[in-house]
Amino acid sequence: MRLVSIWQHRVTRRLVSWIYPLLKIFEANILKRLADVNSHPPMFIIGPPRSGTTLLYQVLVNRYKLAYFSNFSANFPQTPIAALWIENTLFPKGNTKNAYTSKYGITKGWQGPHECGEFWYRWFPRGKYVYVAPGETSKVHLNELARNVTGMSKVTQSSVIFKNVYNSMRIAPIVEALPQASFLVCRRNLVDTAQSILSSREDTRDEISWWSLPPKEIDVIKTHPYWEQVVEQVYYTYQQIMEDRIRFGRDRFLSIKYETLCRDTYSVLDKVEAFLISRGVKLEAYKDVPREFQMSTGQKVSDQDYQRIVAIAAQFEDPDFE
Repeated sequence: MRLVSIWQHRVTRRLVSWIYPLLKIFEANILKRLADVNSHPPMFIIGPPRSGTTLLYQVLVNRYKLAYFSNFSANFPQTPIAALWIENTLFPKGNTKNAYTSKYGITKGWQGPHECGEFWYRWFPRGKYVYVAPGETSKVHLNELARNVTGMSKVTQSSVIFKNVYNSMRIAPIVEALPQASFLVCRRNLVDTAQSILSSREDTRDEISWWSLPPKEIDVIKTHPYWEQVVEQVYYTYQQIMEDRIRFGRDRFLSIKYETLCRDTYSVLDKVEAFLISRGVKLEAYKDVPREFQMSTGQKVSDQDYQRIVAIAAQFEDPDFE
């Protein structure tokens, strides 16, 4: 099975390298015909890793007619407009399957939602220092980002929804490039989230190796023991979102609790619909989704690590997003 996956990946990469020059020409022609004004405001799912962002992403793209990076279109981060046009032609949205499985944000199937980190690295840093402050991004890059997102909306005639936890550290340039942007903030119990991050560390390498999104306080956080790091990773991610929420306006942020999403999915959808409609997003529901999901909670790590995480988490105040 692993050999098949590697072979498919190599074939896909070779195919992309062959058709990329043609896609660049095709996308340039599409952009010439598209107006710069975007009547479909974009939305962004943000939050710390392991906070329910992937589940919310899957629910929303299955429930509504929205443009998004799929496992197919993510192969073309340099030409997303052309990729979405091709995808909509090859894979009509009505054929999307309701799949809610994932592994660290990775979904299955051509139409499974994807974070497409490479799209964002066209303009923003990767690695240890990913926070982008207000006014730090050049106008050229902001305009390029806006034009890409506008083109994705125009070619699909719908709002684009992005899910990438690293965008929690890029709120400022996103708002600067896309003033209509709205943010869906996934919130989950601090202890459960920190445990899940620790489990991810252990599963991918070891408990002391950093995993996923680094807040701007990364240098200080990494001087602490690993059980403190995973709690602070979650806490400081929310603190950054809170800071930007105050800076750019509370009205563009909606808090969504993972626990509520699992217990009563449709109550969350009602809340999301009311929020997005108030923000100018046109929503077209075309497929039912489950009314509930199995919620992951409770102790997931060793007794010692669980006790450590609980003790550290008690020292941090839960951010007030209400």
